[in-house]
Amino acid sequence: MNQIAEPPTRSPVGRGMPPTPSRWRGLDSVDAAVGDAATPLPATVRGALPEWLRGSLLLNGPAVWDLPKHGYRHWFDGLALLHRVQFPGDGGARYHSRFLDTEDARLSRQRGRPELGGFGTKVAGGLWSRLVHLANPRRTDNGCVVISRCDGQWLALTESDRVTRFDPQTLATLGEWHWADRLKLPLMAAHPCVDARGRWWNVGIRLGRSCEYVLVGVDRQAVREVKARIPVQRAGYLHAFAMGTRHAVIWECAWRAHALRFLFAGESYAEHFDWMPQQGSRLHAVNLDDGSVRSWDAPALFAFHAPQAFERGNDVVLDLCVADRPVFEQLDLARLRAGGDAASAAAARARHVRYVLSPGAATAREEPLPGRFDLPQVNMAAAAHGPVRYVWGATAREGSGFFDRVVRIDHASGEIIESADDSSVALEPLFVPTPSARTEDGGVLLVHRLADADAGSRICVLDAATLAERAVVHLPAVVPFGFHGHWLE
Repeated sequence: MNQIAEPPTRSPVGRGMPPTPSRWRGLDSVDAAVGDAATPLPATVRGALPEWLRGSLLLNGPAVWDLPKHGYRHWFDGLALLHRVQFPGDGGARYHSRFLDTEDARLSRQRGRPELGGFGTKVAGGLWSRLVHLANPRRTDNGCVVISRCDGQWLALTESDRVTRFDPQTLATLGEWHWADRLKLPLMAAHPCVDARGRWWNVGIRLGRSCEYVLVGVDRQAVREVKARIPVQRAGYLHAFAMGTRHAVIWECAWRAHALRFLFAGESYAEHFDWMPQQGSRLHAVNLDDGSVRSWDAPALFAFHAPQAFERGNDVVLDLCVADRPVFEQLDLARLRAGGDAASAAAARARHVRYVLSPGAATAREEPLPGRFDLPQVNMAAAAHGPVRYVWGATAREGSGFFDRVVRIDHASGEIIESADDSSVALEPLFVPTPSARTEDGGVLLVHRLADADAGSRICVLDAATLAERAVVHLPAVVPFGFHGHWLE
């Protein structure tokens, strides 16, 4: 039986070394009794919340990395915890959280080890176990990455085809979303897209001697209807894709899957990929009307997220947050718990690059864009009609060790504004537009922060145009560091 290495103890400090700053409590495991708080608790508000800000900030992320026998090894792993910060419109706020009740969570807690693995953690069991499950490989349903809404259903997702439904008001788990089709797509993007008509789209990967990217649209009966299949020799790592008004754009990373390892090797998810820069990358544009596919060569790249995709005349344009090689090792749990380092800070400072995909060209044209950041945000209502002017994201100062500031990029002027707080971690800035906004940046950003002196996490409310702080919500608990949020009106 494979043994899963236990992560190092928290905050290793040697003689003469400064202690790890307490802001890294956001990577401490949450006790089940503390995390599962179905009854909302009052939060303290400093400053004045906008009167129009009525709704809920939903957050999702890993929250239990340490189990009695073995622990998870990567920030991206850990059992999922859902959070709701409610803004009732009375000037106050309330907070509660509940664990996502999945098969992975139940088995892992019962057996005291990560049972279905994760991004940097192996699936439990040896070769015999893998052979038994050969026709239907074991894969996690630990939806700790993204929150999405599909035809009124609220979903928690990770990078597999196993999706979990939950109630956005109570955060109660409602069971697995069972696909009503026969597609076998064990790997799926964690980030689906919703088009201007409200249809939910995602991309899966079929593994084999040759592979396929499969673009699907989902109807009301949870049937994934295939729009396009893109055959490739070895599929690249897929975390997200982008959608313009007429095209979906899929980037084929140079970090490429080894299909047989997924079936037999018993390694972590990340260890099933090889960095193959000599083969470069490919960018694929799918016409959403007829499913036709055009492809372009690109330099070897690795990317989690795309700020936007749009059409410009006959060209398809894709903006990406690009790293020159995979960054999963830089976000290893032990490295981050020790306070991060220059490499983990560099992972937060992805290059902002534009790729222009022109008819008749074999290679994408690369245009540099201002700013270095990841976890991008745009005004989605504006993006549904064409290119956006403003992009927000999370970034890090040189040598900080992790995300610690918010950045705003103005594509029209090239201006970059940063909101800095060197004593805290600052994660994804979620954009919430004003109900009657007349400008694309009319609204606020909701930013999850944790500083050394904070008793619990903060939700900072920043003016989206200036990044000036308008209010701070002090939560009654530390929210573990997650990735993405969603606004519920």
